[in-house]
Amino acid sequence: MASSSMVFGVYAPQPETSAPVLGRNRLRAWMPALAFTFLLAIESSPYLGADHTSAPLQRVVEALFGYDVCVHWETIHHLIRKTGHFIGYGAFSLICFRALWITLRGATSRMSCQLRAHGSALLLTFVVAAADEFHQSYLPNRTGQFSDVLLDTCGGVALCLVLFLMMQMYGWIKQAPSLRREWVAAAKV
Repeated sequence: MASSSMVFGVYAPQPETSAPVLGRNRLRAWMPALAFTFLLAIESSPYLGADHTSAPLQRVVEALFGYDVCVHWETIHHLIRKTGHFIGYGAFSLICFRALWITLRGATSRMSCQLRAHGSALLLTFVVAAADEFHQSYLPNRTGQFSDVLLDTCGGVALCLVLFLMMQMYGWIKQAPSLRREWVAAAKV
C-alpha cells in the first residue's frame, strides 16, 4: 500500500528526492488536518456553546420528531453535543492517520507504519482535545472538562480501530488469491 498513489481515495504524492518537493508534499498531506484543527477551534468559541446551540437544534429536532421532544430536550441536547464530540474527534483522528500514513511511508514494514500512524494519530487527538478543553475553561459560557477529552479520545480510538480492522481485512483479501495458489500447489505435491 505504501507504494500506491492512492491513499483513502485521495491522491498521495509519490516520494521525491528534492527537499522543496518533499516539503510541499508533506504540507499537502497535513493540510486537511490543519483545516480540521481550525474548524475545531472555531467550534470551541463562545458563540457555539450549549447556550447558543440549544434553540436552533431544538427547532430542527422538533421539525423532525414533533413537539414531544421538549419534555426531554436537555437530555437530547446533551446527547447531540456529546455525539458531536465523539464523531468529530473520531474524524479528526482519521484525518491525522492519513497524514501520518503518507508522511511515514518509509517505515520498515507496512504494519510498523500502520501502528505508528495509528498511535500518533491517537496521541494528536488527545493533545488537540486537551488543548480545546483547556481553552474552553477560560470562556464564560463553556466548561473545560477532562471527561470531554476522554470522550474525544474514545471517538478517535473507535474510528481508528475500525480503520485498522478494515485495513487488515483488505490485506487478507488481497493476499487470499496467492495463498489459495500456494495451498493448491502444496496439495498437488
